Amino acid sequence: MAGGTARWADARSDYEAADAAGFGLAPDDLRHWRPFYPIEIAWARKHGLPLAAARRWAAGGVRVHDAVRARALGLTPADVRRWTDAGFLPADAVEANEAGVSLEQAVAWREAGFVFPDAALLIHDGWTLEAAAAAR
Repeated sequence: MAGGTARWADARSDYEAADAAGFGLAPDDLRHWRPFYPIEIAWARKHGLPLAAARRWAAGGVRVHDAVRARALGLTPADVRRWTDAGFLPADAVEANEAGVSLEQAVAWREAGFVFPDAALLIHDGWTLEAAAAAR
């Protein structure tokens, strides 16, 4: 960012400075929201996720995008932690809640050899675990 790099001293790169400017962020936003990236900062602000909440979710391994979705569904970091403790990704907890899939259901599908995204699609399409396993 010729001529403007000094004001973006907290940017990790010229690309990050350009992204931040493109999202309408100020140089202080990068410093205040560190370690989040410009797209995460913009997404959090757009959806009303305060910095303190974003940090709490991030401490549990939940990215801003998934934290916004989880909060909209009424999930807490502890709800997501139940899933991660069972070996799923934080995004799986959100997807499962959106799809109405319980943790127990997801574990059963995984034990039958299905990764969660595939299981969620099959469940959504009306497949039972038995029918999906037999069709494989």
